[in-house]
Amino acid sequence: MSAIAPISMQEVSEKVLLARKGRLEEDAQFVVNPRLCSTEFVPLEERMAGEKPEIAACLAKLKEKVGSETFAKRFNVLQNINRSGKNLLIVSGNERLRTLLLKEHLHDIMEAFSVDNVRIVGGAGFGGIDAF
Repeated sequence: MSAIAPISMQEVSEKVLLARKGRLEEDAQFVVNPRLCSTEFVPLEERMAGEKPEIAACLAKLKEKVGSETFAKRFNVLQNINRSGKNLLIVSGNERLRTLLLKEHLHDIMEAFSVDNVRIVGGAGFGGIDAF
């Protein structure tokens, strides 16, 4: 008697297919918190108009520089913007958008917000479970 179990090629094939689809990755475990609730995403321009009027004015300048279509695709989907003096922090939500902003719009952002230093972080996703 051997302690080795026979291999089922069907099971192996299924695991390979799942691995290729990315389904064997670890699932995130969330702790239930009754104080938290989900809300519908509101475009950045609308949120800043109510929460941070000084940022909303700069966003209007930026929208004029880059155009409405580009602004809607790349800036209105941002998660947050904070400014402190000549420093600006942008939370983009994903690395692709972060790279696009740095590559194609850094100068426009610096001019519109009148800042010397811009830091863009990404990779948080909308669930916020990934590290920056």
